[in-house]
Amino acid sequence: MLTAATFILGLSVLVTLATFGTRKFITSKADKIIIIDVLTFQVLGLCILLAFHNNDPLPLQFGLLVAMLGFLSTIVLSRFIDPPQS
Repeated sequence: MLTAATFILGLSVLVTLATFGTRKFITSKADKIIIIDVLTFQVLGLCILLAFHNNDPLPLQFGLLVAMLGFLSTIVLSRFIDPPQS
C-alpha cells in the first residue's frame, strides 16, 4: 500500500514539474507560486511516506525543513506579485 502511494505521489510530482515546464498553463506569477507551493506539499508527502516505509525518523526532520522553507518561500515570492490594476 505504501509503495502504491509513493508511486502515485511521485507521478504527481512529475506531472507538476511538467506543468511548471510548459508555458501553456502558466499565465501569471501567481500561477508559478502556486505550482511551487503544490510541489512543496508533494515533496513533504514523499518525506512522510519514506519515513513510514523505512521506519526512520530522519525523513520527518527533512520534511519539517521542507515545510518551513516552503512556507517562507511562498511568503517571500508573494511579495513579487503585482497587484491588479483597476
